[in-house]
Amino acid sequence: MGKIAVVGGTGHYGSKAIDCLIERGVKPSDIVVMYRNEEKALPFKDRGMEIRYGDYKKEYASDIFKDIEKLLFISGFEMDSLTRIKDHIVVIEAARSSHVSHIVYTGLAHPYQCEFGLEDVHLATEYAIKASGIPYTFLRNTFYSEYYLSDIYLKRSVDSGILYTLANGRGVNFVSRDDMAKSAAVVLTTEGHLNKAYEITYPKPFTYKDIVEIVSEVSGKKVELVETTKEEYEPYLDKLGIPKYFQYIDAGMLQQKFVDGWGELCSNDLANLIGEENITTPRQFIEKIEF
Repeated sequence: MGKIAVVGGTGHYGSKAIDCLIERGVKPSDIVVMYRNEEKALPFKDRGMEIRYGDYKKEYASDIFKDIEKLLFISGFEMDSLTRIKDHIVVIEAARSSHVSHIVYTGLAHPYQCEFGLEDVHLATEYAIKASGIPYTFLRNTFYSEYYLSDIYLKRSVDSGILYTLANGRGVNFVSRDDMAKSAAVVLTTEGHLNKAYEITYPKPFTYKDIVEIVSEVSGKKVELVETTKEEYEPYLDKLGIPKYFQYIDAGMLQQKFVDGWGELCSNDLANLIGEENITTPRQFIEKIEF
């Protein structure tokens, strides 16, 4: 196996994917960690990995992926969608210039069935990768458990005795960042994944009624489920003194994206890649929170 480069390797997902690659037998010397912040990258260098500077907003050499066989391309975080697409194309063009043999890109689950706005970024990136002619695998990730089952959101619910939800009773599915990273490592170290798209979701949906029951059992405190609306929930967050930006990414506020049924769309792709018995359940995830 040739070298594997990770764009976004110093982030939570990327660093876990690197750990999983090593667990699967990839030598540290065969892993190249792309970085924008050298301080974050130095620990990887200390572990025997090569680090390369590449900020696609400032400097990205055409040969930055020289000697790279496979590329794990973790989507950027630019808020402006058009700018984010342009950033992604910089990476794709560099990969083509260096004759990368395989791009594994982390996108959004069921992009043709959702209306978040995020689907435009990911579909545009997928089409750009296809247009480049580079063999690909698209890991279309559902949202992280870390966001929708965040400790801040659930601790607040336990403290208040109320778990507010904007999901309108619809089912949702959660996958931990670690499990998503495991799937990336499997794709990068096994055969049979070229030119495929995997929907990385939990095999079945849950409702927030299920979640509130788990939270009550795990915390030992009775928590009531209350269906609310954005108009009712925002004043509640204001009262708590939560800044508007953090309200935007609040676990409760994000749930309104589920009301069209997107969260109920599930797949066995993740289970097939890492084994269903290895997927972290919502209960297992919640049990790690110190209430």
